[in-house]
Amino acid sequence: MSVAYFIVLDSEDPDFDPFVDGKMLAKYQDEVNALAERLGLKQFEDFLSQDLSEFDVPDMDDLWFEPSEGIKWVEVLIDHLKTNPEALPEAADVLEDLEDYLNVFKEAGSRGLKWHLELDF
Repeated sequence: MSVAYFIVLDSEDPDFDPFVDGKMLAKYQDEVNALAERLGLKQFEDFLSQDLSEFDVPDMDDLWFEPSEGIKWVEVLIDHLKTNPEALPEAADVLEDLEDYLNVFKEAGSRGLKWHLELDF
């Protein structure tokens, strides 16, 4: 079983496919979080809002973020990793996930949709 961070939008029918793989970001979550912290950015958990009902645990409060916040977050990470690919193991694969996130955030922004991350495990 693999773990992945995926993007949830505040619309059940956003009129585009918001799928992102997110597995490489989850695999290197600690390293990406450490890099984000060094760059003065939020961590994955800061964007997390999870439906825990299937685990008989109370749900977290729904948190929603503006696409511009996601765009800024991933653009800083992308720019840093393109300049410093040695900063993370498998940086090219992590970059692919980040670029997929960027595309979803841009599409969400053009449609006025908000987002948060959920963890698929």
